Amino acid sequence: MSEVVVRAEGAGKGYRLYRRPADRLRELLFRRPLHQTHWALRGVSLELGRGETFGLVGENGAGKSTLLKLMAGTSRPSEGRVEVRGRVAALLELGAGFHPEESGRDNVHLMGALAGVEPADRQAYYEAVSAFSELPEEVLGRPVKTYSSGMFMRLAFAAATAIEPEVLIIDEALSVGDLHFQKKSLDRIMRFRTAAKTVLFCSHNLYQVRSLCDRAAWLHEGRVRCLGETDEVVSAYEDYEREKTGAGAPLERPAIYRPLVEGTAPVRIASIAMENAAGNSVNRFESLQPADLVVEVEAEDPEVAFHVGLAVIRNDRENVFGTSTHFDPNRPPLRAAGHRRVVLHLPRLMLLSGEYALSVYLLDDSGLHSYDLAEQVCRFAVRNPGRDFGIVSMDYQWRL
Repeated sequence: MSEVVVRAEGAGKGYRLYRRPADRLRELLFRRPLHQTHWALRGVSLELGRGETFGLVGENGAGKSTLLKLMAGTSRPSEGRVEVRGRVAALLELGAGFHPEESGRDNVHLMGALAGVEPADRQAYYEAVSAFSELPEEVLGRPVKTYSSGMFMRLAFAAATAIEPEVLIIDEALSVGDLHFQKKSLDRIMRFRTAAKTVLFCSHNLYQVRSLCDRAAWLHEGRVRCLGETDEVVSAYEDYEREKTGAGAPLERPAIYRPLVEGTAPVRIASIAMENAAGNSVNRFESLQPADLVVEVEAEDPEVAFHVGLAVIRNDRENVFGTSTHFDPNRPPLRAAGHRRVVLHLPRLMLLSGEYALSVYLLDDSGLHSYDLAEQVCRFAVRNPGRDFGIVSMDYQWRL
């Protein structure tokens, strides 16, 4: 990593909660704790390098805004420490730092003064903010309490970025405003990236996080749940969001599934596995790698005819792909006594980032009756090293 400009070490923020307002005074007088502490953030450690664009994702209430406030210096940690080197500009809650009764013009001059803009440069700073925000003088002369959310965002973003900060912190600001200004703001952020500025970008727009950020962190219940490359972190968060709907269990270990109880059917599943090109059973793949879906079958009677059906299921129980040997009218049913290995070979695993599972069915010769089955087992993860997104990869060519 390049020079570290933002560092959090064991940072936490706790808020005191009182049952009654009078308990604050009683606690002070009697020196007896009458509060409970709600930890919005705890044990957060991470570093941001110079010129890095860092994403922050997580549910509402996960502690993202709290962490941004600590890094912006508008709040102090209750434990641990947060260090930031260089001038910081932050867009936190909508309209934060604006006095609602004052005009947009006066608020811009105030923000310039607080940011350290010299008095001789204040007018030039105001003109730069006014030009970028595209708000007319009549609007800038009105109290900001009369502004719409989009006007708030225009003025706040223009004022924060006109000081050319070393560290820019953005909390959901680009979700407000019209498409023209969102594009204009993103262009300015890209210019900051080119100029080796550090950007901390918090958003529920995961496409923007993927597109903008070099690395990311996923906050969950006030703690860092995942930290690393952007696609890895965002994919883990997306998997969690899908599993919240009742989709599935965590990734199994080991990668081979074997039934715990041996069945009594004439044809039984002995094991299920995903194998890589080296023939090893694994549960992590990259998109477009070759993969074998392997079903080990045990049959007692060589006269029993059967088919094998197989499905790939996403962790929200969405069927991604399914097939069966009886779908091919020219393929006769399988017959064998003892042990048999059935392989569905995929020259290229066309899945994109996500977590998936296999469902396997041993069917009779009609394909209707099930001798044995195992549903949503042998879970595996796929990570896409590229930037395409969705469920599956598709062969394509651009023709412009």
